Amino acid sequence: MKRTCMILAALGIGGILLLQIGCEEAQKPAQEPQKVVQAPEKPAAIAKEATEPAKPKPEPVKPEAVNPKPEVVKAEPVRPKPEAVNPKPEPVKAEPVRPRLEAVKPKPEPEKPKADANAPGAEIRFDKMVHDFGDVGPGTANVCEFGFKNVGETLLKIIDVKPDCGCTIFTLDKREYEPGESGVLKIKFNASTLAGPTTKHITIISNDKAAPTVTLTLKATVVARVDYQPKTLNLLLKDEDKPLPQVTLTSVDGRPFSVTSVKSTANAISADFDASVEATKFVLQLKVDKTQLQRAANGVVEISLTHPEAKAVSIPFSAMTRFSINPMIILFDAEPGKPIIRNNVTILNNYEEQFEIASVKSKEGITKVLRQDKIANGYMFSLEITPPPFGGTVRRFTDEFSIQIKDGELLTIKCQGYYSSKSGKP
Repeated sequence: MKRTCMILAALGIGGILLLQIGCEEAQKPAQEPQKVVQAPEKPAAIAKEATEPAKPKPEPVKPEAVNPKPEVVKAEPVRPKPEAVNPKPEPVKAEPVRPRLEAVKPKPEPEKPKADANAPGAEIRFDKMVHDFGDVGPGTANVCEFGFKNVGETLLKIIDVKPDCGCTIFTLDKREYEPGESGVLKIKFNASTLAGPTTKHITIISNDKAAPTVTLTLKATVVARVDYQPKTLNLLLKDEDKPLPQVTLTSVDGRPFSVTSVKSTANAISADFDASVEATKFVLQLKVDKTQLQRAANGVVEISLTHPEAKAVSIPFSAMTRFSINPMIILFDAEPGKPIIRNNVTILNNYEEQFEIASVKSKEGITKVLRQDKIANGYMFSLEITPPPFGGTVRRFTDEFSIQIKDGELLTIKCQGYYSSKSGKP
């Protein structure tokens, strides 16, 4: 009996439960829509389901039916996206703040007060600006004076005295002169040995504001007190037995004199004389050193005298040497050890004499004869010059190419070379 009752009770409870489920299904649309928590993954579907209400069924609601709690849609937990972890920035070492250096403006120099042109100052005034010696003898010393005075109101300072040549010498006792004080500038003028007019200048620099520079002028006419003949000497070396010219010296003003010396360029010309003899006329027989004359075909013979207004006589000379050669060979952009060829190096006899070459020689051993050809009145060479190794700071080299004439003179041609800018560099 109990068993039967229990079965019936179970069936009843099951029926009630089935009925309750059916009623619950029927009552759902009638219920107020529940608020639904939107899930982040499906927001659109949940919103649609919540916004579309279901149509109610006509079945009545039984009182026994217990309204169950609405089913809650569980929203998936929103996991916050991990933010990128910013690594800790390395501490920036702060550079020391250097104070800006402002340009220091130089202090303006105080303006110098402008000189007042009307302010009192020194003023130099010369007695004369030009002195004319008139006729003077060759090589004579002539003296004159220029007087001056400080006519200003302050101290006069002579800053400098500048003659325009070494033949003019000045003497000044002092350089400063008080107002009203006078002075004297003494001038010594050494005349040239050449006859003719001449002009010289002397510049005086002082603190005279109106005239800081003053130029004085010297004039003179050099007149021969001793005449000489010939005026020039033309020498020939071809005729060995032909006598050389004589030089005649004559006193113009009748004063006696003596000959004290005879000199010439390169000591090529000389003469015999007796310095103790005084006379108004001399005849000198010249002598020529032909070897020295080959080195100086042009020059001057100077004869010193004791005449008061003719201290010397100068006679220019020229000579046609027996041989003419290239005076010098010049090389540019030379490189050590690299030969340089020079053609058309000639030696000629100016008197059209036949001659032979005995030997040739290089002083430094860097010049070599490649060819030696006989031409009219002489020879032509082709030379090979090999620059020596470059060393030190001197960027040039030299040599002498010597030619020995058979039974005659020794002639020399100089060679000078300059290394290129690349020589001696690595």
